[in-house]
Amino acid sequence: MGFTPTRRTAGAMLSASAFEKFRFTGGRAVAAASVSRKREGSPLTPPQPPRARAKPDDEVSDDPSVRQHPYIAPAPARWRERYAPACEACEAARVPCVHHPEVSLKLLIIGHNPSEHSWESGWSYSNPSNNFWKLLAKGRIVPEDWTKEDCPRLPGDLGIGFTDAGTVPGNDAGAYNRATMKNWRFDLYARLRGHVARCADASGDEDARVGHRSSMSIASRHGPDVVAFSGKRQYAQLFDAVPSRVDAGRQPPESLPPGWPLCPERTEVWVMPSSSGRAAMRREEREGPWVELGARLATIPWPRAE
Repeated sequence: MGFTPTRRTAGAMLSASAFEKFRFTGGRAVAAASVSRKREGSPLTPPQPPRARAKPDDEVSDDPSVRQHPYIAPAPARWRERYAPACEACEAARVPCVHHPEVSLKLLIIGHNPSEHSWESGWSYSNPSNNFWKLLAKGRIVPEDWTKEDCPRLPGDLGIGFTDAGTVPGNDAGAYNRATMKNWRFDLYARLRGHVARCADASGDEDARVGHRSSMSIASRHGPDVVAFSGKRQYAQLFDAVPSRVDAGRQPPESLPPGWPLCPERTEVWVMPSSSGRAAMRREEREGPWVELGARLATIPWPRAE
């Protein structure tokens, strides 16, 4: 069975002009706007022709440390990495979408692993017990009326992408031991390098066509502005020795995990409190870092002028 978007009734939503301001500034000044925004059928961005310089993913790299394609779960699951929009046909067929080449993101969110609910729905953080979408709205990272159903449109409309440390379904993060998490690290880094390489290819960056495509110099031009880990555990497990403490918020560039594949001068790394309903904490402790992240994103223009 293919992806079937849910139809929602249009309510008080952002106007087109207000949405454009939200899209480019992070929405700090327009969150209270309320006029109707039409949402008919699929929330996916309509298919567009490929950009002229886009190349087949199998030309991006033959290096196993650079994943050629975004990860897509096998049928009947619907979960996939979302670095760019996917047209309805490619979404339903569970194939990489060539109609929307990847561009440098404003924000890439890295979760622990998909829940069973997300694995089946195709929407990140779709489990009803997860606070994720409420936290994004609280931080004014997305318009306040957006929910899990808007997940597919975030890369194209707001420059927000999604992946997870592990690409296996499960509701209990603690079920994955240290050995498993170390194996996930290699694959996560390969997927991040792959995203950067595909962005470089799609942009027509001639320098990216010479030498090793996953080099730090390429990441410095095409990596996301911000990477946010939506939970401390998956970030801590990237270290050779798991740190006893990880503070929420922006991480100092000199403190990043060994082998981190993105350029610290280009890409900020933030660690956020878990949005899972299983994680017990005070509301202020959970919401505060997401509000801080939203304030930071409001200062970053997008799409990026390469």
